[in-house]
Amino acid sequence: MKNRFHSLFVILLFTIASFNINGQNAVIPGEVRLDATFNNIGVNYAIDGDDNLNSELQIRYRLQGLFNYSPAATTMRAHPGLIIDGLTTSRNYHAGSVLFLEPGTTYEVECILTDIDGGSLTTTHTITTKTIPEPAANATIHFVVPGNGGGSGTSTDPYLGLQSAANNAQAGDHFIVGSGNYDPFTLTTSGTADNPISFISETQHGAIINGNGTSSGIVNLGDFSTIITHVIIDGFRIENGNYGIDAQNTQFVTVRNNIIQNVGWGYYNRRELGNEHDQYITNNLMIGTTSWPQSGTPNERGVDIRGNNNVVSFNTIIDFADGISTDGEQYEISYSLDIHNNEISNAVDDLIEVDGTISNTRVYANRCFNGRAGVSLAPIDGGPTYVFRNILFNMENSAFKMNRGPSGMMIVHNTCINDENVVESPDGWQNTLYRNNVMMGSRYCFELFNQVPGSIDDWDYDAFYSTRAGDTGTEWFKWNNIRYAGVTELQNSGLLELNAIGVLPSDFENIFIPDPFPVAYNTSQINTMPIQSSPVINTGAMLDNLNNSFVSDGMPDRGALEFGIPIPQYGHDFGISTDVHIYMEQDFIEIYPNPFTDKVVLDGDFTNFTIQVLDVSGQLVADHSSVSAPFEIDLTTLPSGTYFVNVSSLLYNQLSVYKIIKQ
Repeated sequence: MKNRFHSLFVILLFTIASFNINGQNAVIPGEVRLDATFNNIGVNYAIDGDDNLNSELQIRYRLQGLFNYSPAATTMRAHPGLIIDGLTTSRNYHAGSVLFLEPGTTYEVECILTDIDGGSLTTTHTITTKTIPEPAANATIHFVVPGNGGGSGTSTDPYLGLQSAANNAQAGDHFIVGSGNYDPFTLTTSGTADNPISFISETQHGAIINGNGTSSGIVNLGDFSTIITHVIIDGFRIENGNYGIDAQNTQFVTVRNNIIQNVGWGYYNRRELGNEHDQYITNNLMIGTTSWPQSGTPNERGVDIRGNNNVVSFNTIIDFADGISTDGEQYEISYSLDIHNNEISNAVDDLIEVDGTISNTRVYANRCFNGRAGVSLAPIDGGPTYVFRNILFNMENSAFKMNRGPSGMMIVHNTCINDENVVESPDGWQNTLYRNNVMMGSRYCFELFNQVPGSIDDWDYDAFYSTRAGDTGTEWFKWNNIRYAGVTELQNSGLLELNAIGVLPSDFENIFIPDPFPVAYNTSQINTMPIQSSPVINTGAMLDNLNNSFVSDGMPDRGALEFGIPIPQYGHDFGISTDVHIYMEQDFIEIYPNPFTDKVVLDGDFTNFTIQVLDVSGQLVADHSSVSAPFEIDLTTLPSGTYFVNVSSLLYNQLSVYKIIKQ
């Protein structure tokens, strides 16, 4: 009887233990967080349980109302016990992104959470991408001219100075700012989603806001205690001060089409109280005052930004300590961020720095030259951070800074070219996926130490080149402090890169290894497009969603650029007509033929206009005043290429810009 009782007791204990183990291993679905920018959606799926880390999340999406789903980008997992930046995290989630969507469009997102231990669940969620901010549809139009106060904002009695306009601003106001010089101003009044407050230079860059060397901000949005929302700053020249735009506690702020120059900081989230989100910084030229190169780590940044759902795109950023940075208080609050199609050069420290972000940071299609590091990921607090289709050239230390124990990085389809090492890290990184990158240097293609035990590092299908011999003492790779002579030896290790290939600079249109740092280069000096016979063509791994906007034949190349696909736009383009000029009622102009071979004709309803033709560098190549329609311009002597026709009214001081192409 005693033995039977003992046996039953043992069975009971085993059953309880088994129940506890299974209960801890089964996934417990939690809150699903969705964040949308204009083109992308981030999913962060909180879970509990799953102590054995074998649950998985698949994300699919479709346009609302359609039948078929498409796969989103690969997801990643963060779990309790990860040591990031010296601290143990308690986060427990899966996360991933849906990429390359249309603005202002509703999508259905399906989340398929699976675990063989139990708790599997499929849910469907609906979310709408953000709409590009524009002035209010029924905006109240006000006019502003240079001055020091006064005016009522009418066309006959305009506000005198920007501060006078800002003092009277209300939701839905649209300020048309005439050309001339203006003093700095502060706006603390908010617009609304349907009725933003917009300040737009009547002539692009004709309104100049001059800080005259101020140590404070030139354009000040919000203050220490005021959260400011739904503001548009468009088409100005902002110059000569410490902060070009001092953006304090900013939400739903749009800054576009501006020249911001001779400043310490271009756009700066200075207060860092954790209030910032939904900021849109696009198509600006920012030129700083931080000389490159230099030792030490200065503070100035082209774009310094915090919070969720921010988009920084199509900016040209030159001469700052960091080009674009998220590094600062409040830390660990960012769940959705897009940094794409920027041209960044001469950064004393990091060209792009996304330190402290959590999940669904997306850094793609940027071109970065001359910096201490290309993309800093030090640290990423769980991920995924998607870093893809970037060109990184001439970094002092590393194309990717993976210091301070970051976790959750998906690094694919980048082209990285350095003197010395291409990628290096002295500290343990963890949970990475590398695919389809081109890495070229004069020392190690990667030199990585202190891999974290248990880290999932999946590297394959990359292409490598080093000027070293690939022998004892001249190896191409160092992984977890073990050297591998060349691609074959790396493949034979069985650890990674089974499908890696070696390449040569001659496999691309114009690639060379830069001279020893710090020799400066500009973007016109290299072309990373593969040539027709390049071994990178059609040999990359196919990646769900990440290849959607780049691969047309279902067979991805390795590297940032796809053979036969046009090179993306990097940086600003002021030649594209924007909503700065939508108020020109007299502007009914047709330009033909376009493309043209020798002459173009301007026709429409206009008189007393000035016509200027500029080349892509902004140089004037033709100038005609007091013209009336139709008007013919003879451009026979110009070389083939892209030009811009500026049409300016002598009566209304208004301007429209048209792009023409000579064949």
